[in-house]
Amino acid sequence: MIAPNKPALLLVDDEERILRSLAMLFRGQYQLHTTTDAREALAIVERTQIHVIVSDQKMPIMRGADLLREVKERSPNTMRILLTGYSELDAIVASVNEGEIFRYVNKPWDAAELRTTVDQAAQIAAALFTAPAAETAPITAARAVTAVEMVPVSPASAEGILVIEDDAEVFRAVQDLVGAAQPVYWARSLEQAFDHLEHHPVGVIVSELVVQRESLTTALKLLKAQYPEVVTIVMTPFQDTGVLINLINQGQIYRLLPKPLRPGPLGMNIASALRHHRMLKASPKLRERHVVEKIRQPEELSVATRVMGFLGRLRGRATV
Repeated sequence: MIAPNKPALLLVDDEERILRSLAMLFRGQYQLHTTTDAREALAIVERTQIHVIVSDQKMPIMRGADLLREVKERSPNTMRILLTGYSELDAIVASVNEGEIFRYVNKPWDAAELRTTVDQAAQIAAALFTAPAAETAPITAARAVTAVEMVPVSPASAEGILVIEDDAEVFRAVQDLVGAAQPVYWARSLEQAFDHLEHHPVGVIVSELVVQRESLTTALKLLKAQYPEVVTIVMTPFQDTGVLINLINQGQIYRLLPKPLRPGPLGMNIASALRHHRMLKASPKLRERHVVEKIRQPEELSVATRVMGFLGRLRGRATV
């Protein structure tokens, strides 16, 4: 239900025809702003409180992923949705790592689903804009220099980093990057991952999408749904764009890093993820920003039953 004071919605697409179609979906519900120019969109964000921006990806002046990155810097509480007819790997990676988008929506869109997504985003943004600034302060790359520049915590309460990966090199790299600052656990199967989660507090997961020939995508999605404060970095050479899009919408992954492993970017993103985890723990309103879509793929439902049985045992823990 939209509040009496209508939230502001900004629609950006370089095609006038598509822009008109989008506007028709939302007219009357929102303070509506539309533009075909990405630069004008940024100007609107700078002078107006925008709750939700929906941007096309393929635009001549600036890609949608780049626009949403700029919007994040100017107005971090604005919820960002990328709309595109092209499932490009580069755009997907940029939308996660730079734009930290709320949803990735394919064209042609389903009108009812798009309305629901925008309504949900608007409600979250309204709560974020009214929250104390300290609760919603953004985590920026400039503050995430190295993995050892952590917020001080006592050893007894230190959140662990769980590496779910066949390759021991990744586990050792994370250990080397973090040093003694945080405990690091290694799982080479879903069962081992569950065991670590049951016995250790974990704040950040660094995971492949497949271990021991078993897909982890469903487990990562359900974990985020149940424990939004857990922050996931996916590191994989896997390039199935459909799977990655679902991980954005249904798993709200924090970063998507390609293989082969590069220690510099990995260390920076682990540091950022740990800070982000601590902010999510401290702020219920900020956790709402990471609400996920329900899993819809039939092939994942049987796996979901298995995973939910384990997650049920974890409920009630203060920290996953």
